[in-house]
Amino acid sequence: MYDVTLSFAGEDREYVEKVANTLHENGVKVFYDKFEEVDLWGKDLGLHFDYIYRKGAKYCVPFISEHYKKRFGQIMK
Repeated sequence: MYDVTLSFAGEDREYVEKVANTLHENGVKVFYDKFEEVDLWGKDLGLHFDYIYRKGAKYCVPFISEHYKKRFGQIMK
C-alpha cells in the first residue's frame, strides 16, 4: 500500500517528478510510474492503475492543469 499516488498529465511530468522525489526523500511511500518501471513490465496497466488509483494508496493527489483538463476532462464529467 502506498501513502500517496500522483495523478497528472504527461506534459506536467517535470514538475510532478520534483514533487515525487521530494516526497520519496522524506519517507513518503509514493506511487510514481517512473519509480515503478521495472515492476510495471508485463502487467495489464489498465487494471493495475485502476487498482493503484482507487485502492492501492491512502490518498490520490491530482495535479490539475490545462493539460490535465484536456486529457481527463471528458472522464470526469
